[in-house]
Amino acid sequence: MYKPLIYLLLLFPLFIQAQKVLPEFDGIVSPEEWEGAETFKINYEIDPGNNIPSPHLTEVFITYSETDLYVGFIAYADMTNLRSSVRNRDEGFRDDNVLIGIDNYGDGRYMVSLGANPEGNQLDLKLLSTGQDDISYDVNFDSKASKHNDSYHVELKIPFGVLQFKQAPELKWKILLYRSTFTENNRSQNINFPIDLNNPSLPCQTPTEITLKNIKSKNRVNLLPYAYGGLEGTAPEGSLVYGNPKGTVGLSGLFDLNNITSLEYAINPDFSQVEADVSQITANNTFAIFFQERRPYFNEGNDIIETSLNTVYTRSINKPLLSTKLISQGENQRFYWLTAYDEASPYLIAGENRSYFGEGTASFSNIFRYQRTYDEGNNIGFLTTNRIFKSRGYGHTFGVDGRYWFKKSYTASFEFNKSILLEPTQDWIEETDRIRDKNTQLDGEKLNGDALYFSLQRNTKDWNTEIEYEQYSPHYQTPLGFVTQNSVRFFDVFHGYQHFFDKENFVKQLGVYLGSEINFNYDNLRKYLDFGSAMYIQLSGNIESEISYNYVINEEFEGFIGENMPEFSVFTSYNPSEAVRLGVFSRVGEALRYDSDNPAVGNNFFIGTFNNFQITPKLRISPSLRYSQLKNKEDGSLYFSGYIARSTINYQFNPNFSFRLIGEFNDFDKAFFLQPLLKWNPNPFTIFYIGGTNGYSRIDERNQYSIENSQLYMKFQYLFDL
Repeated sequence: MYKPLIYLLLLFPLFIQAQKVLPEFDGIVSPEEWEGAETFKINYEIDPGNNIPSPHLTEVFITYSETDLYVGFIAYADMTNLRSSVRNRDEGFRDDNVLIGIDNYGDGRYMVSLGANPEGNQLDLKLLSTGQDDISYDVNFDSKASKHNDSYHVELKIPFGVLQFKQAPELKWKILLYRSTFTENNRSQNINFPIDLNNPSLPCQTPTEITLKNIKSKNRVNLLPYAYGGLEGTAPEGSLVYGNPKGTVGLSGLFDLNNITSLEYAINPDFSQVEADVSQITANNTFAIFFQERRPYFNEGNDIIETSLNTVYTRSINKPLLSTKLISQGENQRFYWLTAYDEASPYLIAGENRSYFGEGTASFSNIFRYQRTYDEGNNIGFLTTNRIFKSRGYGHTFGVDGRYWFKKSYTASFEFNKSILLEPTQDWIEETDRIRDKNTQLDGEKLNGDALYFSLQRNTKDWNTEIEYEQYSPHYQTPLGFVTQNSVRFFDVFHGYQHFFDKENFVKQLGVYLGSEINFNYDNLRKYLDFGSAMYIQLSGNIESEISYNYVINEEFEGFIGENMPEFSVFTSYNPSEAVRLGVFSRVGEALRYDSDNPAVGNNFFIGTFNNFQITPKLRISPSLRYSQLKNKEDGSLYFSGYIARSTINYQFNPNFSFRLIGEFNDFDKAFFLQPLLKWNPNPFTIFYIGGTNGYSRIDERNQYSIENSQLYMKFQYLFDL
């Protein structure tokens, strides 16, 4: 007779959970609606103060349904000092904002951080155990916000399906709650617990947990078709002539095999970038230039394949016809496996004093990564990359790596790679230089090499020390990575002191740093030796500055040795209000001229300024200017001089719809371009844009600029969540 009563008692908690009343998702956080939710407070300022009381209280409410996590923030503020504008996704970090960080494995490997500014503009990033963050990371979630007399509210609705986690009837997830605000013109960063600066891993420190029972992770099935159309024009005889319109279609997508494993694919993807790369000054540079990966397909899993030896550089996969990517995140291990058939493969060769670059043809690419994870962000792993060219030739790397955190303040990391290459027989490289017993021409030679990295760090509240060693053997190459120099060994030592001042002080933070770097080639020739010092200071009024002095004792290049070269640099930023953000960087001193025919020591000068003016909550103008020159020390003649001026005008109709105009003039090339873009972007993956680029160059005999090329393009890509 008691059995029915026992069954009812056992089922009662499930009945209560099923009857849980969820808050109305409208951007207004009413404590009555959130009754029964777990409550927290963000009440510790960690920057510029060190665990001092937060200038403003933030209340946080967390509850959940069977399929979604709900987070509500009440951020009390001086609303007259609130910084908030309508922005594109991930641009609201410069405003007041709130975020929740979720460590759903509890081992500190990373935290997925999601939030919004007071306009509801979404922010997301992945905070890594190393202390670095990946702001290119995107998650599809919902956010709404509202403003009130004494606060702003933010509500987040996060589907469990966008997070990989182990499945269990009861889960305990570690969380971190964050708020960035401004008071008395100072940016204040705050979290929900006192930070321990003796521990370098912020995700590992959080003591806060939430308990989730009987949640379900809907397996994602996403389709992402696109259609692209374009028109290109050139002006071979001074007048612009357009060719025939070109168009293409393709498909990418994702489906979850289970709650910890996902498979992505791309068929004839369009990997053109909406955001144009900022041109870099290369007048005195002999090595290839690194550009950030911004293509959404490579978004998930970047933290798994990131290494100090740059073994993987996904932009080396340039024009794939077909690609697949498998990611699995288990409780104690994770996998990453990417394959691609690339129709146009960049070919990069590293050398001692320069790198060599060519445009290759079709190849098959493979990246496989395994990592065994432990508590506190510790791990050990294996990584291999493989590229096999259709026209003969291949390149393979095999490597092991690990990270170990011990005695609270110490972190040791290592990486070791082997490379095995068979050059294709092609004319992709123009230069005919030699690297030891091999030449840079692609003539079917076999190359074997290795690379090693080791670092030991000690981080405390006041002191930070790092010892770092790297080596790249003469024939080490990374077919799918980004290594531009080999035949060299690097040894660096760094030691720094930081101090936090009282809240009422004009000086908020001060850091003093000393360091030295010494490099040898594989003939034991000392290529470089320097000693340097720097000072970082943060002042009231949102002013930051870094001043550094570096003294190069010697630097060798192509048999020439420059000696006793001092250099002084200063960086300053000033952000007094939402409307004005100013920054300037300058460097003056002596530097080597990297010219293989006539290397020399010259007088170096560089100055750059980057600025942001928020004219209205929707209109922003961002001009920048960079000027560089190098002069002959003897007669003052110029080895080179020039500047790059760039300006971006952005009008944000609403968080999803914007117009942008970029103009850039490159004095080194005597050319400039204009790039208008109209964009609709309601979530990280759905996008419609129409835009173009007009390029202009100098015609000396006419002493004027004339259009050289033009491109018009349109793309529509839509996410179907099945």
